[in-house]
Amino acid sequence: MDEELFPRPKRPDDPAEGVRIIGAEEAEKAIEREDVVRRLPHDAPRFGDRPDAPPGDGPRPAIRFPLSGESDPSEIERPAVVPPDPVSMPHWTEPATGEVPAVFASGGDDDSDDLDAWSTFSASQPRWRGEGTDFDRDQFDDFSRLADDETQIGALDSRTRPDPEEFFDFEPEEMGPAAAPAPGTRSISSDPRRARQRSRPTNDPGRDVQQAVMVGVGIAALFLILAKAGPKYVMAIVIAVVALASVELFSALRRAGYKPATLLGITAAAMLPLAAYWKGEAAYPVVLFLTIAFGLLWYLTGAGGDDSPILGVASTMLVVGYVVVLGSFAALILTLPSGIGILYGAILTTVAYDVGGFFIGRSLGTRPMSAASPNKTFEGLAAGWIASLLVAVVALGWIAPWDELGFGQKATFGLVAAIAATLGDLCESLLKRDLGVKDMGTLLPGHGGVLDRFDAMLFVLPATYYTARILIF
Repeated sequence: MDEELFPRPKRPDDPAEGVRIIGAEEAEKAIEREDVVRRLPHDAPRFGDRPDAPPGDGPRPAIRFPLSGESDPSEIERPAVVPPDPVSMPHWTEPATGEVPAVFASGGDDDSDDLDAWSTFSASQPRWRGEGTDFDRDQFDDFSRLADDETQIGALDSRTRPDPEEFFDFEPEEMGPAAAPAPGTRSISSDPRRARQRSRPTNDPGRDVQQAVMVGVGIAALFLILAKAGPKYVMAIVIAVVALASVELFSALRRAGYKPATLLGITAAAMLPLAAYWKGEAAYPVVLFLTIAFGLLWYLTGAGGDDSPILGVASTMLVVGYVVVLGSFAALILTLPSGIGILYGAILTTVAYDVGGFFIGRSLGTRPMSAASPNKTFEGLAAGWIASLLVAVVALGWIAPWDELGFGQKATFGLVAAIAATLGDLCESLLKRDLGVKDMGTLLPGHGGVLDRFDAMLFVLPATYYTARILIF
């Protein structure tokens, strides 16, 4: 039956081969020739023979195919299934064992054959990782070892790799011509913790002058009405300006990634002007102590979340010290005799500085004054100082108690107010540049935010208070 299902293959016939009967002499000569194949021994394997079963005492596998028609598959003996030995592997959290596949390990008699084979492709034989006794696995932590000084390219090239600090420098002269900002924009640096690069158009059409003038006239009219009513009514606009400016700076800090104690800062912004108006200069250390103490408790109790307490308290005190403390000097001025008149001096000199610097700098300014505010020029600075001096000498001569001062004293006050306004203007521009914003807010159309409008006055108010204390009282 086996021959019927699996017939033996027939040896292919050579069409050039035939059968011829030769004699004994011819056969003897053929045997002596070397190119004649001799007769195979009787026990030699021939084409189509089935090899013998391998020796061994183990169970032989049952022949399952082919089966006869009368065979019962259930009666066929099947060898027992032996499960393989489980391979124990280290957990992924454990350190590497350093083992390598056996094919890469050196040693053994068979390795010489492999090395001989490789030697046909190269003059030097390969060196496997297992060879040598001075192998140090840590030496491959630095992948720059994989390239020499001549072939280091891409991430392996440590010669041209920039310093990490250069990634946070967005000045055009540092970046080179290839990485310069796009035409029509200029780069603005920001907080290095976030490494954010922003750009804004340099062809900014500027502010709407007509709208800005209308808003300024409205604020002036509101102040005149409250000043006519008395100092305690002027305190309403002082508290509103200080609180709104604090909210704007807190919002800008939070957008930049800082997490100040905003509620605590706004509370200080509302309480310090009132305390200064009621108790004078003695209110400052008390309010500052309470603000710092409660600021630390804010983060100690977890109200600030998981944010850094140092950055949180520091950003909170920045707003309190910069906006609230300086702005509260308006309340101290109102406590002086003829306080509203002294406050007029601070307001008029500041407005004169802003207006003169804006119009002259916009039309004639060519030389930038500071990198913190590239739009401000020395021409505008000179115009602002001259305007402040003229207002202090001429306009304040009609307002008490400034009318009691001589020409030199009023000129001195005008110069002090101009210097203070310049510092206040540049300091606010420095903060805006670092935070990557153009304006602190949008509450006042044509001006930006409240802090953008009263930034110079924050420095002029303490300068006016102490100048009045020295020259008048």
